[in-house]
Amino acid sequence: MTSRTPKLTGTVAAAWLALAAWWLPASAQDTSPLHATLPRSALGVREAQSNNSPPAEGESSVSKTVRGDNPICPRPACASCPLPRSAAVAETSPNPPEEKRSKKERPISYGGEIGLSSGYADRGFVISDRPVVQSEAWVSWSVVSFSVWSNLTLAETRDGSRPRILQLELTSAHQWRNLAIKPAIRMFSYRDPLNSYGSRSIEGWLHLSYDAGPFRLITNHSFDAVTYRGAYFGDAGIEFERHVSRTVEVGGLFSTGWASSAFNDAYAGFDKSALNRISVEGWLKTYVKPHLYIGPHFEFSTIVNRALRAELTHPTFFFVGLYTGVEF
Repeated sequence: MTSRTPKLTGTVAAAWLALAAWWLPASAQDTSPLHATLPRSALGVREAQSNNSPPAEGESSVSKTVRGDNPICPRPACASCPLPRSAAVAETSPNPPEEKRSKKERPISYGGEIGLSSGYADRGFVISDRPVVQSEAWVSWSVVSFSVWSNLTLAETRDGSRPRILQLELTSAHQWRNLAIKPAIRMFSYRDPLNSYGSRSIEGWLHLSYDAGPFRLITNHSFDAVTYRGAYFGDAGIEFERHVSRTVEVGGLFSTGWASSAFNDAYAGFDKSALNRISVEGWLKTYVKPHLYIGPHFEFSTIVNRALRAELTHPTFFFVGLYTGVEF
């Protein structure tokens, strides 16, 4: 690491604090529960698994925009944490010394992604049941990355809304043997021009993943710190990625999620903690050029708690999308 890295990290931290100072007064303007002012299916945060930050040095890339969460994805999500290449990949790499020299010469990585999806949901709750355009841009240096993510609904939804979401995320990735730890701070802004409603808040995220060889064990946890204080959501699952050829990569994720009573009350008008949902995701990435990829993504999710299902217009959904992006 060069001597400029601490200065750069300090500059980013100062900028982030200044941005948070601007964000906090605005987010304090409206602290009413979401279900009191929005259709119960309307939320303002990207999916957790979406974390959409680019892979750190020596790590494999994953589909970003959809899983954030996302987020998580990731976005910023919203989206799964990147993990180091396996020993087998490292041993069969054609020119390991050249790759290492190239990475040292380029300490900063960046990229962008844009896609069209049949809908959008966050942590099992449908926000848009109409087509959406999602875009993201990110930059990463050392162990720190910053991303900007947006979601634009193209038509009025069945509940009479047209959500527009903007998300900023600052993350820090750390590796210890097979364990990847990725804390993040996420700011989101939700606007519905059809109902003249808007909301902002800040969440803390913790993404953990463990490389178990043929698959990864992952878990994500989010905590709202401003507008919906006490709202907690967590999930855990199994993820895999495989290169079926030099230019084609496939992946999948199975996960289950749970939430606190504060989260379910704010987002669905259901004042009880519960095991909320199970979900399955799949994606394919084809690299048409060394830095340019394109591929489809699908997500299926269903609410498993019967009482919570009764509060939602769309307790089960299946969305498909097509995404393209560049990575440098």
